[in-house]
Amino acid sequence: MLNSLKKIYYFNFSGQAEFHKNLNQLLGYFPNNIGLYQQAFLHNSISKNVDGLKAKNNNERLEYLGDAVWDLVIAELLFKKYPFQGEGFLTEMRSKSVSRKKLSEIAFDMGLQEHLKFDNSIRKNHAAVRGIAGNALEALIGAIYLDKGYKFTKKFIQKKIVGIHLDFDELKNKVENFKSLLNQYAQKEKKELEFKVLNNTEEKKIKTYIIGVILDGEQIARGRGKSKKVAEQLASEKSCEILKLV
Repeated sequence: MLNSLKKIYYFNFSGQAEFHKNLNQLLGYFPNNIGLYQQAFLHNSISKNVDGLKAKNNNERLEYLGDAVWDLVIAELLFKKYPFQGEGFLTEMRSKSVSRKKLSEIAFDMGLQEHLKFDNSIRKNHAAVRGIAGNALEALIGAIYLDKGYKFTKKFIQKKIVGIHLDFDELKNKVENFKSLLNQYAQKEKKELEFKVLNNTEEKKIKTYIIGVILDGEQIARGRGKSKKVAEQLASEKSCEILKLV
């Protein structure tokens, strides 16, 4: 019966049957709004060249939404898993779980790179492709949230990501203090390192921080977070990637 339903499903969407089939294998369910998932894998380098789509219909907006949903789900899971740990521990664990590096690792483990659509000129830049895959993971979570709601998205993350591609207990023992690594680099190279709050007047009304990493007077990266500590870590991580320290 299930196979018959699948055949009918693919027949009805025969123009995109292969995409539906691959998506079902990746996610383990049939989506309601297939357009959201197509958009989730569409990088802004190619969105202008896709027939019928405007430039804004790449995955950046979904990435923004997915980032917030991912952050909330991870925060909730950590809160429940470690009931006797304090805010500092939970914040550090969440920072490790939502880092660019970890998102890219998870995305590749899941095979998202096979579904990405981006300009061919980027293909040989493996670091860029990994970054695109990590962003697409957030966009995918945003698509799932819009298509199925929070409860379903949380269950998907629990069953399909946490425990399979994200092990909290393993992550707990992993040191990923990018700010410390950046400080060591600056001391070794005798460079002046500064972390600067970049929020303008309007942005200060929103309870997030934008931190810029200034190295010898030049800004090399920035990060945004709900606390200065998280924003500094994210900015430090980007800086370490740019400086090829990781």
